[in-house]
Amino acid sequence: MATRVGIIVLSGTLDKVMPAFILGTTAAAMGMEVGMFFSFYGINVIHKEKFKNLKVAPVGNPAMPMPMPVPQILTIMPGMVDFATNMMKKMMAENKVPSIEELIKQSQELGVKMYPCKTAMQLFGYKVEDLIDGLEKPAGAATFLNFVNAGEKSIVMNF
Repeated sequence: MATRVGIIVLSGTLDKVMPAFILGTTAAAMGMEVGMFFSFYGINVIHKEKFKNLKVAPVGNPAMPMPMPVPQILTIMPGMVDFATNMMKKMMAENKVPSIEELIKQSQELGVKMYPCKTAMQLFGYKVEDLIDGLEKPAGAATFLNFVNAGEKSIVMNF
């Protein structure tokens, strides 16, 4: 058996979801078996509508590059989430970084298994038909951990 990579996506913010998909698609392209488990707010990443509107949260993120110095206290002002999100999306486009939509498609083409968390679906009232096509059957934590643990070598990451 090959190396299995388990990626747990708990956050629904653009700045955390991007690295999860970049690492997942890279590992799959390198021949590793990859499973992504979408739980809590991460379930929105595979929701048919909500994945289109992922945001960047500037509050409590002092490492976020801004076009001008911005004191952290100002990041709570109305409109700052949209400002930070638009800035990030512009930077991504200028640097030809794939969008979330493109990364989801690449993941599916590379055979990444994407597991919706049963508990998160129940918590937020989501049904299978609310989620994007091409996912694994909704699963619990034990199913996902069994997938990861069945590898010859296992790697687990959390976002």
